[in-house]
Amino acid sequence: MAKGREIKRRIKSIGSMLQVTKAMELISSIKMKKAQDAALKSKTYVFESWRSIIRLALSTSEQNILFHGHGKGRTLALVVTSDRGLAGSYNNDILKKTLQFVNERGLENIDFITMGQKGRNFVERIGGTIVADFPLGEQIRFTFTSPVALIAWQGFNKRKYKEFISVHTHFESAGRKGATTLKILPLDLKQIKQEMKDEKLLEIDYKFEPDKKTVLEQITRQLVRALTYQVILESEAAEHASRMIAMKNATDAAGELKEDFEFTYDQLRQQSITAELTEISAGVNAME
Repeated sequence: MAKGREIKRRIKSIGSMLQVTKAMELISSIKMKKAQDAALKSKTYVFESWRSIIRLALSTSEQNILFHGHGKGRTLALVVTSDRGLAGSYNNDILKKTLQFVNERGLENIDFITMGQKGRNFVERIGGTIVADFPLGEQIRFTFTSPVALIAWQGFNKRKYKEFISVHTHFESAGRKGATTLKILPLDLKQIKQEMKDEKLLEIDYKFEPDKKTVLEQITRQLVRALTYQVILESEAAEHASRMIAMKNATDAAGELKEDFEFTYDQLRQQSITAELTEISAGVNAME
């Protein structure tokens, strides 16, 4: 029964692993729910603010660099990943999207802001320039993301950067998420114009105090902060969702493996018992 003892040891080991993966799945599901609620609350504010600023922008014929850009400087990219693995393809998808983005823009034309150890290690490995790196905390707050938006805002206005783009994971639900890019600065008016072409609010004549330029700049600055906060919240929710799914898959696979070992162990026991009964019967027959 040496083989049987080895199988029993493996069954016990898999049982311990099942407890770990099940606990991690439960923890990730709780964290995902909290992050999802925060992202959905923020999303409503962000996109209503986006619509408002587009209405204001479309009410004036003046060219503004916040919407049309200035075409000078480098590209600033925010790459949001996780610090840890065990999250399925979450990090790999973002790194693939980052590599695609680098191939399109050219590594020599990009400065990076990284959030998450996986992204930082990847950018360092490909020889990218990291101008700032921010750790991911247990709870993402609006003030925590403000320095990221400040670097982008000041760099854009000083003509150091011509655009600010995030590489993150867009999150809608646990089953609907994916790596994507979002241009935060300058704001893309073309797509919003198409989506808002039937809005009656476009015909409103706005009055600006103290003046149109100041109002647009202040609102846009807050919107850049809000959008940066939003993409980080969505990435956090997507990370926990990916880890929850990965741990569920690991739990299911370990459960199936445990059942296979238990079936094999039962077969061995049955064979051993049958062999012992056969020996006993043979001994009884010999005595007779």
